[in-house]
Amino acid sequence: MNLSAILPPSRTRTEARALPRTLANSLLVACQERPFKRLTGWRGMAPCIGGRGWTCRLAAHPGIYGVSVTDAQDTATGPTARLTLHYFPTPDEDILERMPLAAVLAATQPEYPAAVREFASWPDGAQCFAIASVNLALADNDAALGLSLMAVEHSRVIAEDGVPLPDGDGWLVAPGDAEVDLAERELAMPLFETLAAALSLSLGERPTLFTRTERMEPGRETMTPDGRRFRTMDATIVTDSIVWGDATRLPAEDLCADARSIAHGGPDGELPEDVHKALWWTTHDLAALERAGEHAAAFDMRPRLVVLSGFLGAGKTTFLNQLLEYHASRDEMVAIIQNEIGQTGVDGKLLEGDDSIVELDEGCVCCTLAGSLARGIERLTASFHPEVIVLEATGLANPFNLLDEIGALRHLVRFDSVTTLVDADNAARILDDCDIARNQVRAADILVLNKCDLVDDATRAAIIRRIRELNARAPLVETSHAQVNPALLYDTDPVQIAPSGLLPNMPEQHHGSHADEGFISTRFGFAAPLNRARLVEALVSCPPEVFRIKGILRFADSEEPEVLQYVGGRFELSRLGGAFDDEPFLVAIGRPCDLSVLSALSDTCEGDAA
Repeated sequence: MNLSAILPPSRTRTEARALPRTLANSLLVACQERPFKRLTGWRGMAPCIGGRGWTCRLAAHPGIYGVSVTDAQDTATGPTARLTLHYFPTPDEDILERMPLAAVLAATQPEYPAAVREFASWPDGAQCFAIASVNLALADNDAALGLSLMAVEHSRVIAEDGVPLPDGDGWLVAPGDAEVDLAERELAMPLFETLAAALSLSLGERPTLFTRTERMEPGRETMTPDGRRFRTMDATIVTDSIVWGDATRLPAEDLCADARSIAHGGPDGELPEDVHKALWWTTHDLAALERAGEHAAAFDMRPRLVVLSGFLGAGKTTFLNQLLEYHASRDEMVAIIQNEIGQTGVDGKLLEGDDSIVELDEGCVCCTLAGSLARGIERLTASFHPEVIVLEATGLANPFNLLDEIGALRHLVRFDSVTTLVDADNAARILDDCDIARNQVRAADILVLNKCDLVDDATRAAIIRRIRELNARAPLVETSHAQVNPALLYDTDPVQIAPSGLLPNMPEQHHGSHADEGFISTRFGFAAPLNRARLVEALVSCPPEVFRIKGILRFADSEEPEVLQYVGGRFELSRLGGAFDDEPFLVAIGRPCDLSVLSALSDTCEGDAA
């Protein structure tokens, strides 16, 4: 066994406290293989402060799993460790209603998300979320490693006298109803199977032994200090144990709690159906698993492609930064192809991780730069091997014009969706005035109505009706400051794509571009720092034909460069937060108009047709 990959290099042979880290280490090793994450539905892991546990997410459930170290001992046959598995559901998850009342109460508190992240420092509160126990045993001389899961098949606790509401007017749990009604083993199995699959991969060999035992735990009656009776029903406790290496070197009690277990010596023996198909028999050899062809999607190395659309100033870059943070928490590499019309890109300098950003400037990706898209994808894939590529199109791009190009990229990417952001504050005017904005909504697989904090309820409802007239099929999320959990948008099954194309296909119809509607961009360069008050006066005086202004500027009253964002008369200046050695500039995008208020800020001004 290749224990060197997962055991701490500085450990002593019988150092039990080092043993629990083998599970976390095996996950880190396994997650370097993209197929492993797809096979198991892995969504990321984070350590707790103090090293006493970690949290992780799996696709099987929307909540968060927690693993905490309960005990570790050195024995005559080798070190052993016991860990507790927890499950922390989301507050709106149905499974929460089947958990203890203490868990329901904890999940409704404002501090619940923060407490979950550091649950290992919250033992009393976390106990009501415990679902199973995991035992880990390492034989002397590292001859064998054993992993076992002990969990109740189904926990059921009856509140004989009920649980009244705090004010006494009604019931939290009616007399005779179940306070707890939870299939704990079923809930714990996705994590246990992921841990076992990670060990097989990191050890480089398949298990040599599997055992399953069952025992009955008789019910009992308890009473609270105030005299209310609870009855725990009879329950079956199941223990599954897996061994890698020489199983004879591990005592029976280290494998399972019942010596009457029936051992199975490999995946070809008489195994239960769920065990026979378990991934941990095969993840030690991913190449062979790929050749078997049963999990072809997991071995598709093409990155997913998300097209991010939305009219000028809708909040795409803000949304994209949150998307980057989300995928980083899942140990996923995201690369970005960012397109701006003008000669100088702004948004690429506002994104985190800009080494993995390709900027396609001096044209629109839906018009003059269509061929550059394939080259940009090839460059990013070769350099970074991303799992997701986001194409952030210019705010004046018509997604329908990407149809032919994306269809020709199937050998490079797996299309995910067109995600379109809509600016609630300016949507009514833009959707009435601009066919490109309407097409951005029509083409969307996912719609995000942003800046909802800037409009009243009646205006927002009217905008939603207008959007639904254009696109009734796409899910719509309402948000402010582009703050939305990307898991709500992208953790579902991929959009089903018709064989004829990757986007709604209208081959006989001409799809308009920004040039058809007369949009241009004009760049202003500034050799000297600007006067802040004069800039504000100029922005307030901008004609309504200017939809968007953005740029990076220097001011006479500050040494730090600042970012300007202007949309529909509303503007904001903020610190760049990094070095900027190029010439300060502004890019104004809109229909032709008198821009003398901006050109007066500098002697240098150059315009380019979009």
